[in-house]
Amino acid sequence: MDDNKMNDLIKKSSEEIKIPESLCPENVEKDLEKQKNVEKRINWRRIIARTFETAAVLAVVFLAGRQVGISERRGMISEEKVITQSRENPETQMTETDFQEKQKTQAEETVKSSESQSRAAEKTAAGEMEDIEGMQTFSSPSELYDKLQEYVQSEANQMALMARDGKIVYEEDEIMSMDSAVDQSAAVSDSGAAEAGGYSQTNLREASVDEGDIIKTDGDYIYVMKSNSSVSVIDVKKGSLEKIAVVEPEQLNESVRDLYVDGNKMILVTSGSRTELNETEQDVYETDYYDYVKILTYDITDRSSIRLLGTVEQEGYYQSSRKRDRFIYTFTAYEPQIADTEEGSSIMPLAGGSYLEASEIYAPETLQNTGYLVAGAVDTENPEEMCGRKAIVSGADDFYVSGESIFIINRDWKNGSGDVTDILKFSYKDGEIKGVGSCQVEGYLNDSFSMDEYDGYLRTVVTRWDDMDEINALYVFDEKMNMVGKIDDIAPGETIRSARFMGDVGYFVTFRQTDPLFSADLSDPSNPQILGELKVSGFSSYLHFYGEDRLLGIGYEADEETGMTTGVKLSMFDVSDPSNVTEIKRYVLKDAQYVPALSNYKAIMIDPEKNLFGFVCDDSYMVFTFDEEKGFENLLAYKVNENNGGGWYNTPDARGIYIGDTFYLMADNILRAFDMAEAFVQKEKLEF
Repeated sequence: MDDNKMNDLIKKSSEEIKIPESLCPENVEKDLEKQKNVEKRINWRRIIARTFETAAVLAVVFLAGRQVGISERRGMISEEKVITQSRENPETQMTETDFQEKQKTQAEETVKSSESQSRAAEKTAAGEMEDIEGMQTFSSPSELYDKLQEYVQSEANQMALMARDGKIVYEEDEIMSMDSAVDQSAAVSDSGAAEAGGYSQTNLREASVDEGDIIKTDGDYIYVMKSNSSVSVIDVKKGSLEKIAVVEPEQLNESVRDLYVDGNKMILVTSGSRTELNETEQDVYETDYYDYVKILTYDITDRSSIRLLGTVEQEGYYQSSRKRDRFIYTFTAYEPQIADTEEGSSIMPLAGGSYLEASEIYAPETLQNTGYLVAGAVDTENPEEMCGRKAIVSGADDFYVSGESIFIINRDWKNGSGDVTDILKFSYKDGEIKGVGSCQVEGYLNDSFSMDEYDGYLRTVVTRWDDMDEINALYVFDEKMNMVGKIDDIAPGETIRSARFMGDVGYFVTFRQTDPLFSADLSDPSNPQILGELKVSGFSSYLHFYGEDRLLGIGYEADEETGMTTGVKLSMFDVSDPSNVTEIKRYVLKDAQYVPALSNYKAIMIDPEKNLFGFVCDDSYMVFTFDEEKGFENLLAYKVNENNGGGWYNTPDARGIYIGDTFYLMADNILRAFDMAEAFVQKEKLEF
């Protein structure tokens, strides 16, 4: 069949698909509006896929993921010649030689899969399978397939009942929202810019756990990501901006997602996808679609001549990454394809060049969906292979990585109970990832800052519905995720807006019309106690310890009668006596509306030792300092969206860093240098 004939067939088949009225955007919005009070979320991908499956029987099948009919072949198209061929002429059909080669590869992978099953069986016989409360591990792919198929069948039966009379009733379901991703967290390390050193560092959630960002510095060089397409190395040793190298992804269709610098090594995390059209039988075609993430480690001893040391690939859509010591941990979302038979299914993700073993995959006892969160680890001293990997069925809505553990967070809705949150705990050390335990709490977490691990205990604050009103609680769990202490019925009618923990004391903000800042004594995990409550107008969405006995709050001012926000507010709290917290200074940017950093803590530049912090507010990047007598002082307000049509909604992703007495602002692919000793006068700029 020639290309034109095939394209006509595709077009004709797609035109025959009729989308039910209930899936029209207007009707979907109405259904969502009716259910907004219970905040049910819909797995759009699954619902739409079912609709298309029942709408028509197509001769040409295009699936929005890896095809079920080509199960174990997807990872083997990564050879350079295939990628190059695909890029030059993506519609080129496979030659007979290519097809035979793929069949051979598929057979080899089948052998590998059998070997993996044997190893898993040996582990089971030897008693090495991890027994984790609330989580299930698997001895074979068949056992995992049965678990997934059971969920798919039960869900299909539910959908069949709800679709009677041509109407689809949307039920509760989970949809992944990491970038929330993952990355949807919001805060910093307790130490701010880490050990002085004369330059700022990425604002971290946990002091000992590094996070990738779009800009890094080591004091002599600045490493800047350009629109996810490349990384430029800027030499600033001589006091000027000199671009000396550019590093690009291996393939044109890949994007740079995260950037790390550690001594003479630079690590890039990139993402991409591959698509291939295959004829499974005469005039029947399937699309093979494969998402992947790469971890590339470079030697940057000579910054002007950067050398690639090694590459590792992991299947799935990129979620986030972390770095602990010399190990990089990557998190991807993987969607298995579950057919009527195990042989026709694709349920084992690739990581580090081979498929995960069944014993490396975990699942909650009760599934909420079939998506996986795949976690992989790479040792930058041995960057060509993966040293640890695990997968968790049900994916992740969010996660928190402490210095010792990875906590996977999934929000669910249960009839009779309302919102519940499942928390899975994994330990990680030197690249090895192990399951530890799980728990379920009533309510939902505001963000990852609502959790904190200290001395082996997990402390978390949640909001839940109780008799049609919201109420808050604090829970404490031991190392095995058993609840050992709690405080219930906190601030009825209000919701948690931010939280921060420091040692034995936790602080969290709730809000309705005013902002109560609560402090809690957590020194006895089995008997946590509320120490104090401070009520002020507005609320803080982000908390950061700012030097000794000070806590900085960034959020919004609000009318005390209506609760309507009236501007952006900075608050400095005295926490020297946690039982009697006071607000000593405040600063209000009247009528300001938007601070993007409140949903992405890495966008905040903050160093309490330097007494400097900055972030974007509406259309300007603003830098502040704090004086005990004068309060907050605004040092810089630079408009960053002049090339984007103006307006806070067009603000580009901006970052601020400093080296010595020079402040650098990166926005819209331009790096600008300001002299802090001369009232932040701009002295140079460089487009990259």
